[in-house]
Amino acid sequence: MSSDQDPRTPTALMPLVDRFEVSEAIVTVDILRRSGVRVTLAGVDYRLVHSSHDVMVQADCLYSETLNEEFDALVLPGGPGTPKLNFVTGLHDRLRAQAAAGRLVAAICAAPSVLAAAGVLEGRRAACYPSVEDKLVASGATVEAVPVVIDGNIITSRGVGTTLDFALAVAAALTGGPRAAEVARAIVYSPG
Repeated sequence: MSSDQDPRTPTALMPLVDRFEVSEAIVTVDILRRSGVRVTLAGVDYRLVHSSHDVMVQADCLYSETLNEEFDALVLPGGPGTPKLNFVTGLHDRLRAQAAAGRLVAAICAAPSVLAAAGVLEGRRAACYPSVEDKLVASGATVEAVPVVIDGNIITSRGVGTTLDFALAVAAALTGGPRAAEVARAIVYSPG
C-alpha cells in the first residue's frame, strides 16, 4: 500500500493474462471503483494485455510488483486465457493464504477452476462456467447453477451474463451492502 493511501479504503488486485474476458474484468473493475474500492490491475506478463476479443487493456503494474502487498480481495476474471493463471508463480499459494486469512477471494467464469486447482474450494459451494464444472467437483466443491455463490469469503460466478451480479456481490463484501445498493441504483441495475 502506498503511503498516501487511506488505510480504510478497501483494496482489490486483479491479475490479467492474455485472452482474459474483457467484460468480466472491466465491468467488475468499474463497479468496484464506483463503490470506492482501490483496484489494481496487474498484467502477469506485460502491462499491455490482450483480451479474448482483442481489446487491449493497460494494466496499472506488473503482477510481480504486487508480491509484497496484501489486498482485501483477489479477483480473477475468466476467459480462454484462464488456464495460464495456474502457471503464475506463487498465485496458488497467494490464493490459499488470502482465503485462510479470511480475506476475499473472487472468481468468475472459468476462473473458479484456478481456485479449485489451488485447493481453495474444497468443501465449498461455488458457481462457474459450465465447461469447468468437472474441475470444481473433482476438487471437492459443490457446484450450483446460480448467478453468484457466496460461501464465506469466497465469491464465484458463472460468466459474462452474470458479471454485474458478481461485481455487485464483491462490492458489497468489500464496502457493505448499502454502498453496493447505491451503486446498483445509480447504474439502473435491475436483477433477473
